[in-house]
Amino acid sequence: SYARAADPDTPLELGPVALRPLLEQVLLGHYPEFEQRGWEPALTCADTVVEADAEALARIAENLVVNALRHGCGPLAVAAYPAGEKDRLAVEFANPVADPAAIDAERLFERFYQADASRSTQGSGLGLSVAAELAAAQGMALAARVEGSSLVITLTVKRLTCDYSSPESEALSA
Repeated sequence: SYARAADPDTPLELGPVALRPLLEQVLLGHYPEFEQRGWEPALTCADTVVEADAEALARIAENLVVNALRHGCGPLAVAAYPAGEKDRLAVEFANPVADPAAIDAERLFERFYQADASRSTQGSGLGLSVAAELAAAQGMALAARVEGSSLVITLTVKRLTCDYSSPESEALSA
């Protein structure tokens, strides 16, 4: 619930979470909606273990997928790749939007921000602000940008292990 997410007295349990199966599960949970729209969601993610509260991370992914389904006008692509810092991973949720110019990426995570007034007010601003609060509570960062005709929301997480580099290069840096 929103209350749990916003309540500092409910500490999140951070531990190792396998990222790919979690993302797959969230995407599969919305398969009927993707199918209805004729969208084939894409997932690019190596076998990576991140530090997270599994339930909270699933909730963030859930909110980002629901947001993409609600406001996007084309298939969602989710991709995880190493971020600048050594132990960070960027997980991008990107999909085309009808009116990219109407989106104020800076304000996307405000509680009741709406990109356009014609949208139904029913819960329209809450998903992303909850996602941002859950991310912050786990030491993650959530950012948004408009790239061409797509809205790209990036979740930066701490990775514990990954298979992006070969064991040889791992041994050298140890």
